[in-house]
Amino acid sequence: MNVDSYFTKLNGKYVDYDGKWGFQCVDSMRHYIKERFGIDAYKIIPPVNYAKNAFYNYPSETEYFKKILNSPTNVPTKGDIIFFKTSLWYPWLYGIAGHVEIVSQADVYNMVNFAQNWPTNSPCHFQKRKYKDTIGWLTPLK
Repeated sequence: MNVDSYFTKLNGKYVDYDGKWGFQCVDSMRHYIKERFGIDAYKIIPPVNYAKNAFYNYPSETEYFKKILNSPTNVPTKGDIIFFKTSLWYPWLYGIAGHVEIVSQADVYNMVNFAQNWPTNSPCHFQKRKYKDTIGWLTPLK
């Protein structure tokens, strides 16, 4: 499934991939991986206790993704999986878990991502944001 088809299919809907903790951002990430690559997302990104740790624990590159650290000059592309750390200034912002979304469009200043559970309890939807608290992203290689 391509990225736009995924966005169309899930926009306004909730995804609970693991059936355990309700509709979390990590559920939409895992569902996206399953739909995009056709394999169980746990084979690509093993279980983690927090969304941000899926990025921190990911190797530099695998057959599916290349890990890119955020910097002032690089820009994610449509379909990248982007991760946010716990905010130092606003710890309530991402809690201790961090956050994960799918990139729809981006430039060096802003991005529009496909998110679930941001704000809390929201279904999958598009939202504009800045790069504050962005750790980096996983760029699909296929």
